[in-house]
Amino acid sequence: MADFSIENVCQAIQALNKGQVSKADPFLRTFSQSNEAWGVCIQILLSNPDSSLVFQLLRILQSKILYDFISLNPQEIQQIYQNCIQIIIHYSVQNQKSTRIQCVLMFIYLYLYTYTPQTKSILEVISQIIDCQSNSLHQNFLFEILESFPEELIQNKKIIIDDDKRKYISQDIKNKQMLEIISFLQQRWNNTTDENIKFYVLRTYKRWLEFMKKNINEDEAIQFMQLTTQTPLFKGALDSIIIEELQSKAVDVICKFFGIIPKSIAIQPTLEPQIIKIIFDEIYKTFSLCKKALDEDLSDEIHNLIRLYSKLGEKFIYKILLNTQLEAFLSNMIWIFCHENSNNQSEFMTDFWIKMIKTLRNMNDIQLQSKFTKTFEQLINGCIKNSKVNLTLLSEYGIQSQIEDDFEQLLDTRSDMKEIIEELATIIQPNQILLHLGLILKQEFITKMDDDGWITFEACMYLINGIVKQITLTNDQIGVQYLMEIIKLYLDVYSQQSLASNNFILKTVFKFISQGCAQLITSNELLPLLFNFITIGIHHKVSSVQKKATKAFQLICQQNQSFVLMHLNQFFDLIVKLQQVQNYDNLIKGVANSICSSKETMQNYYLRLCSIFAQNLLQLQKQIEEQIQSNLNMDSLDDNIQQFSKNISCLAYANSQIPANENEDYQEIRILIVNVYKELWPMLKFGIERIAVYEQSIAEKIVRYTKHTFRKAFNQFSVDLLTQVFQCFLNVYRQIPITACIYIAEVSATVFYKYPEYRNILSEAFESLFNITFQHLPQLSSFEENPDLTEDLFGMLVRYGRYTPVLLLQSPALQTILQLTLMAIGLEHVNAAKTYYSWLEVAFKMLKPQDETFKTQIPQEYKEKFQQIFLPFVPQYTLKLFEALRKGASDEEVEDYIQDCIIVLSQLQFIDYGILLERVFEEGPQNILTASEKKSWLEQNKDQEIQKHYLKLYSRRCIQNALRG
Repeated sequence: MADFSIENVCQAIQALNKGQVSKADPFLRTFSQSNEAWGVCIQILLSNPDSSLVFQLLRILQSKILYDFISLNPQEIQQIYQNCIQIIIHYSVQNQKSTRIQCVLMFIYLYLYTYTPQTKSILEVISQIIDCQSNSLHQNFLFEILESFPEELIQNKKIIIDDDKRKYISQDIKNKQMLEIISFLQQRWNNTTDENIKFYVLRTYKRWLEFMKKNINEDEAIQFMQLTTQTPLFKGALDSIIIEELQSKAVDVICKFFGIIPKSIAIQPTLEPQIIKIIFDEIYKTFSLCKKALDEDLSDEIHNLIRLYSKLGEKFIYKILLNTQLEAFLSNMIWIFCHENSNNQSEFMTDFWIKMIKTLRNMNDIQLQSKFTKTFEQLINGCIKNSKVNLTLLSEYGIQSQIEDDFEQLLDTRSDMKEIIEELATIIQPNQILLHLGLILKQEFITKMDDDGWITFEACMYLINGIVKQITLTNDQIGVQYLMEIIKLYLDVYSQQSLASNNFILKTVFKFISQGCAQLITSNELLPLLFNFITIGIHHKVSSVQKKATKAFQLICQQNQSFVLMHLNQFFDLIVKLQQVQNYDNLIKGVANSICSSKETMQNYYLRLCSIFAQNLLQLQKQIEEQIQSNLNMDSLDDNIQQFSKNISCLAYANSQIPANENEDYQEIRILIVNVYKELWPMLKFGIERIAVYEQSIAEKIVRYTKHTFRKAFNQFSVDLLTQVFQCFLNVYRQIPITACIYIAEVSATVFYKYPEYRNILSEAFESLFNITFQHLPQLSSFEENPDLTEDLFGMLVRYGRYTPVLLLQSPALQTILQLTLMAIGLEHVNAAKTYYSWLEVAFKMLKPQDETFKTQIPQEYKEKFQQIFLPFVPQYTLKLFEALRKGASDEEVEDYIQDCIIVLSQLQFIDYGILLERVFEEGPQNILTASEKKSWLEQNKDQEIQKHYLKLYSRRCIQNALRG
């Protein structure tokens, strides 16, 4: 038992201040959770201690109030409350803001925890304990309480108040205190010329407007809006928009006020009530200020004003569209949007334009849409202007790596512009937008293309990506025709213009083709030209250009399978010639899609496609073997291993495209797939046994190919060959814990579980893999150190449990599996933990009478045998699962998994869950649940919904405990 004397606590704080964290932190954490902390902290703080102790003592006391105040008995509450108020009064005038904030939070927690229908208003309570006059030393403290209170009440989930009570307090404060608080802020505003005070007032006013927005209905909103807008405080906020020091907070206030205005008023075309006309009039006065700020590139003012205009426009979009008095607003917004210095604020402007476009679309008024034709043309022009990139960056991109950082800053704006064009294409025919863009491009191409023309061209090509989706959805053939003309236009000038082959422009063109256009390009005239052009891109020295070119190749092949099959000899030649290309697998994907698309093409071309990879692998195997034996040319060894890996990836992709068909008429294809695998097996075996030592990912590639072979071959895959595959993987796995070796067993279980002839080999593989893995993971730390291995181990248990539960329950290692599973409770690695708890849930469900989780029924004798083995583990599993909840999962989803496991455990008929739960309460911390909560949970422990409620409550309280101190 630690000695929490005043001397020891002070020494620990001093040690912490000196940076001796490992020595002091455990002591102070334990102290902060003890009952003695109340008295010790209060006693030291009331005795005017050394200033170096104050912050940590206040921090501990604040934590005690937050987490433990509600657990105090009635006799303690009054005394501790009075002592804490004394401390708050004394330390709230400290100059140090961190100290004052601790006092602010303590006051708010005390106020909320002692709140009843009879509680006085927060202003009354404050005024009883401190001087609230304008020149008071407590003035900053007062404002900080008023500013922090709404957010703490609404958003701070650490405060231990039920949602219903939190809602009740919010409603009670809204009904009884809101006018008093607004009046107080109004009074402060009227009685000062100090802009610092006005800044505080506006900041606090914004918080309370936000509070009102979340807690009022429509009728109350109308009443509050009318009342608020008559006050000098609101008018003062409007006037403050032009005052540099107050502008940011004034805009915050006005934007929050927009949120309170009910939708029923916002969608009316009239400028009623009068305050809306006043707001627009005041906003109009600031446009000249905004233009000046844009011309002088004053970033803060630009940000504040564009945010204000965009929020105003979004709120009153119906009035702006339907009221002729507001036409000037749109023309000003277009001017601002097109200004070169507004693009950093594109996020706000994008929200406004998209809201406008969506509203017009929902109104479905063709006449109204046509009224804005000119606006839309200007909007497209603005999108082009904001999508342009700096010439220097455009010229250097892909050559100088340091340029990339500068360039990336422009990408967010470009993305926003594309989003606007995508929305615009839903109310204007895409071909109309393309026509507008095409006219701009043709104007640029009339004479020899200059630098600015290419920048415009690149911007247009980027934006066209946003239109392709709508062209496809609407089957817009005119749009397709325009797209083809634009591609031809580029291909025609590609060889004549120097900047046409600029890295970034090339990349954009290939991206434009691959992101949607590929599915529209079917012209027999264009395809040969396009493939020749893409081949140039495939050979490009810049990898990002090469990658986009190979992707374009793949997608066009997928959409034009008949063209590929018609010219298959040329495509096969291309595959052979381009083996050194970085994204070689993309080239294969395009051709493989065509070949594997039907039974007939498989029969004719599959063997020929695979023979290319087989020849490559055979040649590479010889080279790699010589290099390994001679220990020479090790640099080229890496290249050869990479090529070996690529060829296996291509085989895997080809098999992934084959339909999974178990019918008799597809047997010939299944035999073909297995025969190819059988012929390749010596090379695959070489890859696993020899190359995986140097590059473990080779094993993963071979597993992927094997997986797709299993899934397409079904029981055509011979037991003898499967035995060889398992034996090979096991031999490697004994030496190196390559996770792919476990995954092969996972896949086998899901494919072969229904065929009796494979059961023995599946059982043997499981036993061997589990025993070897157990040696690789001897203790809990091993699980965290090897998350991939851990994930695949429990993934195998999940698959065997669901698909072949009898094989799992027959295992002589079943008791060891349960011990290992128990040891792993509390895993922190997110993905490994998700797989682990999935297995644990499957294991518990095996013990239930029936469950849909399993692909085959489990005979009763196996369930009974498993129950006997499992029963001694039940108390440990229960305690450790709750311990994992208390510890706090590293991911919210993992927390849900843990709770699901506990719920399934609680439903098992052969255990007394109530007794287990009592033991959890006895052995765990006592301050997580109240006595009444524990009693209620125990009484209703078989009710699933009650279980879920209390598990979530328990988990939330545990997190609060973990965050304390």
